[in-house]
Amino acid sequence: MARVLKAATVVVASASVGALFPRLQAPVPVVRALSTLQSPPQVARAVWSLGRLNHVAIAVPDLDKARAFYRDVLGAQVSEAVPLPDHGVSVVFVNLRNTKMELLHPLGSNSPISGFLQKNKAGGMHHVCIEVFPLLECLLLLISCSQNVLFF
Repeated sequence: MARVLKAATVVVASASVGALFPRLQAPVPVVRALSTLQSPPQVARAVWSLGRLNHVAIAVPDLDKARAFYRDVLGAQVSEAVPLPDHGVSVVFVNLRNTKMELLHPLGSNSPISGFLQKNKAGGMHHVCIEVFPLLECLLLLISCSQNVLFF
């Protein structure tokens, strides 16, 4: 269940859908930086270290068509569509050998993905997620720099 502190600029996730797709989940917590008008915090020395690429999220205008393309044409392992009403999206998880992709589609016109697709009719990359360690120090620094945070 999501707990929103402010409008989502940074998403802090820890196995967000592990119960549904345990094989597709990262074994460690992750922080996702979403697009924002604010500059990222500048630090003299990072208090965290960057980990691996966790996933790439792609907004798509037709979720069924995109799911079929990755499954039938590219031969990827894909999940069923998972509605995440707290985030205003439906997600299809695409499992790749070394990372994952998320295909995002809006659940209604108030979804942030709906606005993204209005500007990008064919869809496109919405965000990338890179794991960071330790999560708590990263989270505290982002909050102290007035970054908006959304918890999973």
